[in-house]
Amino acid sequence: MKKIFIHFFSLIIYCHAAYAQTLPDITYQDYGYTKPIKKVTQLYYSIDYANDGSVKNLEEVEKVTQTFNADGNIESYENQSFLDESWAKSQSAYKQGRLHKQLWIYSYPYLNRTYTYLYDKQSRITEEKIRFKDGSKSHIKFRYKDSLLTEIEADIDGTQSVTERYYSAKGKLYKEIHRQKVPNEADIVTNYFYLEDKEILSFVEPQSYFYATAYLKGAMGHHFGEIKFKLIEDSTAQNKLLKGILRFDKEAPSDNLPFDLQSYSDQTLQAYKKNPKELKPYRMVLYLRDENNNIYTEAEVDLQARKIAGIGFFKTEFADGTTTGTTDFRHKKLHIFEAMLEQTKLP
Repeated sequence: MKKIFIHFFSLIIYCHAAYAQTLPDITYQDYGYTKPIKKVTQLYYSIDYANDGSVKNLEEVEKVTQTFNADGNIESYENQSFLDESWAKSQSAYKQGRLHKQLWIYSYPYLNRTYTYLYDKQSRITEEKIRFKDGSKSHIKFRYKDSLLTEIEADIDGTQSVTERYYSAKGKLYKEIHRQKVPNEADIVTNYFYLEDKEILSFVEPQSYFYATAYLKGAMGHHFGEIKFKLIEDSTAQNKLLKGILRFDKEAPSDNLPFDLQSYSDQTLQAYKKNPKELKPYRMVLYLRDENNNIYTEAEVDLQARKIAGIGFFKTEFADGTTTGTTDFRHKKLHIFEAMLEQTKLP
């Protein structure tokens, strides 16, 4: 099951090699924490099971460490894989309270690079310049309208793309259109739709590579997991989804949607249970939160075996000196996740 859970280091390599085109995460809030953080250590374990379903073997696979400065901004980041000894490290430098430079160093030196940032008079990031070890350069430019980020233009290693962002009358992001330029071919156009700041759907024009995400909410009103589905093309479920997209695209700009994120998620899960051959679970993650709504343990699900493939334990040191969580494996948490998985009653 190691191949299923080993995703975090691959993700960080992907984000900096393929350059996910978003504003950089700077503050502890950007990273999803609800109160000032000093340090977060995350340790991920893979799980192998015996034939009787008991845990046969645990293995540490990845460690991630984030430190934040007194202003609540990211200071350094380190990721280490225990399987192949690969690693990635970053160091951030600030000027006048704004992120000025990030230096990224990898165990694969050809990936090494430096990011520098430019700002406008409103202290908004307008350009991210990237310089690689071989001296080549790339950039990402950010454009705004009425204080909202509306366009991201990138030229990375000769690959050009533009992402347009659309907001409702109340300033809520509801859609992105990403256009990647392909020499001598038509642009690759990917549409992303958002509800309550979370991605709910994406597809490549005209009608392919559909992915829908459902979010699981507990009795306390907090999300405790998410399931991403891939839709079979030319299916009844996809045709219904296309009609829903047209309605969403029409009503979202005026904040006139007849459903919220939870009702959308419930409808998606109901559609899956009725059409399990047309909606294929692609990825499922569960998590536990502390009293401040910070995630302190998360689990990756093996959707074929319907088992927990691995768990990440987080130790969080807050700026006020308090600490929550641990990086030690806790079997009790595994049992909690197993119960949560059972409660979802996937077909």
